[in-house]
Amino acid sequence: MEGGGFIFYRFDQKSNTVAPFSLPTLPNVDGLILGYLSVAELDDVADALELPPHTVQQCRRELRHFRGGMEEGERYLFATIRRTGGDAMGEDAIALYVGKRLFLVVDIRDSDGSTHRAFQGLLRRFTPTTVTKERLIAAFLDTLIDGDSKLLEELEFTFSELEDAVLRDAADDDFTIRLLHHKQYLLLLHNYYEQLIDIGETLFENESRLFARAELRHFHRFVGRVERLCRTVAILREQLSQLRDAYQSTLDLRLGRIMKAFTVLSAICLPLSLIVGWYGMNFDMPEFGWRWGYPMVAILCAAVVLICIKIFKKHHWM
Repeated sequence: MEGGGFIFYRFDQKSNTVAPFSLPTLPNVDGLILGYLSVAELDDVADALELPPHTVQQCRRELRHFRGGMEEGERYLFATIRRTGGDAMGEDAIALYVGKRLFLVVDIRDSDGSTHRAFQGLLRRFTPTTVTKERLIAAFLDTLIDGDSKLLEELEFTFSELEDAVLRDAADDDFTIRLLHHKQYLLLLHNYYEQLIDIGETLFENESRLFARAELRHFHRFVGRVERLCRTVAILREQLSQLRDAYQSTLDLRLGRIMKAFTVLSAICLPLSLIVGWYGMNFDMPEFGWRWGYPMVAILCAAVVLICIKIFKKHHWM
């Protein structure tokens, strides 16, 4: 869609066509209308479409939270959605307006063009004779989770590889940082799916009576898909927690082995220190004048070391 042109699309069942048209003819056009606008274009058409001013203002603001939910007004349902896709993870965002015969997508931020491609896909996917507003909205929402099942499956494989590295004691120095990044990403996904569930449930409840009762099943199906993804994320978060505990246990075991080695070394050196201290006293000892005094002290030290090692091995201390 060309920026600044305010182009909308109408699904005309009579002529079986999807026709673009400009804003001045919008109030007088029958049929299902689909639109895709930038925030700047939204400012120019808000009055003509009688959009609530506070919703337009909300599109201008930076979206910091996922759980904005869906707002129900007299003429429109309005929702803002932070997306997890794109080059800027968690920073892409769109807004949705759903009216009696209008479905409007506002591009707040689309770093990789995925939102616009999803919109264009709707135009190619449906024909005027088969499309309904409910199917159109549900199909667009489905594009927000396309490929997520494969993504979560890849995360499962990644966690299995990390678990194998822990069991083989082959975790690198950046292991903790990698776990932290995965934890943050899973939290991002969890909030994202909770947001979509809230929106899908609001559409399914249909308190505004904008949808046909027979078509509400499309929203129910979408909520079910997102709930399954959300449960998978919960399982992955639990697996990540267990992986972190296993890695911490490995670190504790490694530290215990080091401390055990130092303890054994200290226990062996303690008798030697006692012997050195004994002969370091400032007294005239008989051994000093004995020809074999020095070799005997050396033999004594070696014997003490061998006896200590034998005792430690007997009790499995080393």
